[in-house]
Amino acid sequence: MSRARVGAVLAAVVILTSCGSTKSPAGSAGSGGARASSRSGLPLEGTTGGTVTVALDQVPTTLNDHTVLGDNPSTRLVSSAIWPQVFQVGPGQTPVLDTAVVNSAELVGVDPQTVVYQIDPRAVWSDGVPINVDDFVYAWQSQRGGGNDVDRTADSVASTLGYRDIASVTGSNAGRTVTVVFRTSYGDWASLFDDLLPAHIAERVGWNHGFDSFNPGVLVSGGPWQVTSWQPGRQIVLDWNDHWWGSPPHLDRIVFDAVPGQEAMVNALRGGSADVGYPSAFDSASLAELSSSPGLETQESLGTTMLQLVFNVHHAPLGDSAVRQGIAHAIDRAGIAATVVQPLDRSVWEDNNHLFANTQPQYVDDASGYVTADPATADRLLTQGGLVADANGTWTQHGAPVTLELVWADDDPWSAATEPLVAAELVGAGFDVTAVPVTSALLTGSVLPAGAFDLAIAPVEASAYPTASAGHFTSAVSVTGPGASEDWSGFSDARLDALMTQAAQQLGSNQATPLYNQLDRELWVAMPTLPLFAEPTLLVNSAWVSGVQDDPGGLGPVFSATSWFRVAAAHRKSSASSASPPGSSTPKHSVQ
Repeated sequence: MSRARVGAVLAAVVILTSCGSTKSPAGSAGSGGARASSRSGLPLEGTTGGTVTVALDQVPTTLNDHTVLGDNPSTRLVSSAIWPQVFQVGPGQTPVLDTAVVNSAELVGVDPQTVVYQIDPRAVWSDGVPINVDDFVYAWQSQRGGGNDVDRTADSVASTLGYRDIASVTGSNAGRTVTVVFRTSYGDWASLFDDLLPAHIAERVGWNHGFDSFNPGVLVSGGPWQVTSWQPGRQIVLDWNDHWWGSPPHLDRIVFDAVPGQEAMVNALRGGSADVGYPSAFDSASLAELSSSPGLETQESLGTTMLQLVFNVHHAPLGDSAVRQGIAHAIDRAGIAATVVQPLDRSVWEDNNHLFANTQPQYVDDASGYVTADPATADRLLTQGGLVADANGTWTQHGAPVTLELVWADDDPWSAATEPLVAAELVGAGFDVTAVPVTSALLTGSVLPAGAFDLAIAPVEASAYPTASAGHFTSAVSVTGPGASEDWSGFSDARLDALMTQAAQQLGSNQATPLYNQLDRELWVAMPTLPLFAEPTLLVNSAWVSGVQDDPGGLGPVFSATSWFRVAAAHRKSSASSASPPGSSTPKHSVQ
C-alpha cells in the first residue's frame, strides 16, 4: 500500500528555546502568529517520517492486556496502539468512540439491554482479514469467566466485569454489524471490547501466552501501528501500519525502551537517547533537572492513580471500624499533600473520595472531618474500639502495646516520600510502628494479595468506569466475578455489595452517579482505606518533537501518537543541507 499522507501535517507553531519549558496539558509549546526559528535563525518545519524513542519504566512482557499478567499501565499503553478498540478513555476521563474502528455503538434496547455496533467496512487486520463479529465473540467468550485456553488450562482473565453479564453476541451484514444482548444490565458497557485480539490468530495460538513473544504472523495489527520488533521487558518497536484505513500517523516509527529508575530516565532524556519520557513517578530533583534542561519540555498533569493507606481488616485491632476511623483522624492528609506533591504540582490536594480521583468528573468531596489531624476525635474513636492508652500514651490491647506493621514500596517515589510522614504521625498518636519497605513488584504481586501487612501505602488506579473502582472494596464474587481480587483490605459488606450491584446495573449516569456517591459516603464510615492524594503525572518531550500530549488515566501520551511529528530547521534555498535533529526526515511540510 502506498504512503498517502494528505493534507497539512501541522497546526501548531513550535518554538525551540534555549532552555526547558513547562506547558499545560492542553497547550502546545509556544504560541502566537510569528513563524518559529531555530538557533541558526532558520524557520522550523514539520516533517513526515522519522522515529521517536519513548522511555518507559517498563516495556510489556505480553501484549494481551486482558490477562492477569498483562493488566498493567505499560501493557495497556502499548496495546492501545496496535489493537482496535470501540471506545477509548480520552482526556478528562471520558469514553470516546473510536470512529476509525466502529461507525457507531448504540444502546437500542433496555429490557433486555441490547447494544449494536457497526464496524467500519474498511476495518481489517494487517494480514488482510476483516475485523468482524468473530473478534467480538472471542473477546466475550475469553473474558466471561470459566473458559479454557487451547491447552485446556483456564483462561487468565484480569476482569470478567460486563462480559459475564452478556447473553449473546451475534453478527449480521457479513459480520460487520454486531448485536450484543445482555442477560443482566451493565451500565459501563462502553468499557467492553477494548484492545480486541485477532480471533483468527488467537484461536490457534491461545489466549494466555499466544501474545507473549515476537512473531510477525501472530502480532497482526488492527490499529495505526504494528509491531516490527520486540524484546519483551526491554524494547518494542512499532512501525506505521500501512494497512491502516484511518488517518495515517506522521511518524514512521515509535520505539519504546525500558528505562527503569529516575536517574536513568533523566539521563536518557537529557542525553538525547530518548525523545519522550513518561515515568510512573518522579521527585523534585528529577523535575528540576528536566524542566531546566535545554531543548526539553515538561507537562505536569493531575493523575488518576490514588495513593491510599490500606487497612488489613483481618488483623486485630483493625477489624473494628472505630479503630480504623481513629487512625484516619490521626493522619494529616492535607499536610502530606502539601509536603509531598504540592511543591511539584500546586494543583494537587488531598483526595476526598475512595472511588474517584479529584480530576474525574464524577468526583465528590465526601471527607468531612478527615482533612487534617484531629487528635481528640482519634483518641475517642480508638478508645471506643477497645484500645487503652497506658501511662506513656501508648495504645494497648489486652495489656500489650499495639504494633502496626506498615508496608510500602521503596522504589516508588510517592510512597517513599509519604511513608515517613505517615509513620511519624502514627507514632505521635501513640502506636508502635514497624516500617517494612519492599519493591513495588513484591508489594502488588505478593504482600497485598496475601494480606501480609497491617497497614500498606499502595497506589490504586481510579477508573473512568466506576464498576472497576468499586471492586477494590469487596471480595464478593457476585460483585467482582471470578479471578484475582484487588480488595487488598479484605473488606466486604453485604449491604454495600448490594449497593455496588445496583449501581452497576444502571444504564444512565444520572441514576448510577448518586448511588456511587452514596457508596463513597458509606466507605468513609467503614474506612477500609484512607485516600491520600492523586499522584501527578509527568510527560517530557524533546522540543524537536511536537504534538505530544498526555492523557492521564487513559492511554497516556500514546493517545496522541498519531499526531506526533518531528521538526527540523528549514533548508536554505541556496543550501542543500542544514542542521536537523537526529531521527528526523527531510522536511515535507513547513510549519505555518
